[in-house]
Amino acid sequence: MDPYLLSDLQLTKAAYAAALTVNDCLAGKGIDDPVPYVDIDAAYGSDVTVRKWFDLKIAQTHGYHEPSQQRPAGLEAWDDFQRQASTPSEDEAFLACRDDPATVSPGYSNTLMNFTSGLAAAAYSGASKDPAVLESAAAWNACMADVGIEDLPLTPIEMPSESVRQRLGLGASIDGPITEPTGEEIDLATTDAECRDSSGFTKAFYDALWTRESSMLEDNEAALVDAGAEIESITSEIDDIIAESRAR
Repeated sequence: MDPYLLSDLQLTKAAYAAALTVNDCLAGKGIDDPVPYVDIDAAYGSDVTVRKWFDLKIAQTHGYHEPSQQRPAGLEAWDDFQRQASTPSEDEAFLACRDDPATVSPGYSNTLMNFTSGLAAAAYSGASKDPAVLESAAAWNACMADVGIEDLPLTPIEMPSESVRQRLGLGASIDGPITEPTGEEIDLATTDAECRDSSGFTKAFYDALWTRESSMLEDNEAALVDAGAEIESITSEIDDIIAESRAR
């Protein structure tokens, strides 16, 4: 399902293109607040994912800091621009410009995103209840029993647990500051990943997910082909808007 799911890179570029499109309109209303130059593609580099995943390599490198949920340092100027305070008159001007047909910027519709992400979510939910997954999850739980987690979940899908998140200071917002995992976090995540592998959970869950997504691809082939074409077209339009702004 990966080709039909949107990455944070794509969503960030969509928001950036929309800001560029509105900016000229705002300038015409006397609001001089140019969108900062940010090379979004370079900021993300090769670290672009469309879903959360956890394995031994990720655990040893990032702990529970999921790579897909970390904002690249190169986006600081853009993130600061989005968070800056505005006056009521500026808000009014922004809304007027945003709703002006001349400033409409291409974006991924909620219908499109809900369709593809909904299929992936259904496959994920089904895989989590697969008998082989539940059996391996029990073996994982036994492997983790001596680690000392007071609210150790029955399945690794629910890790890190709330007590672990609090102890390690793990936030839930992708817009928060980037932090580095501590040695304690790396050690715990590594043990977690090793237990997932030794219990057979990693393979069981991957296989269950693959089976369900493969079935969904077959059952929804025509609709997914259309969705993929729509995603590709919108992504191209967004890239063109950003490229045109660079050429000015």
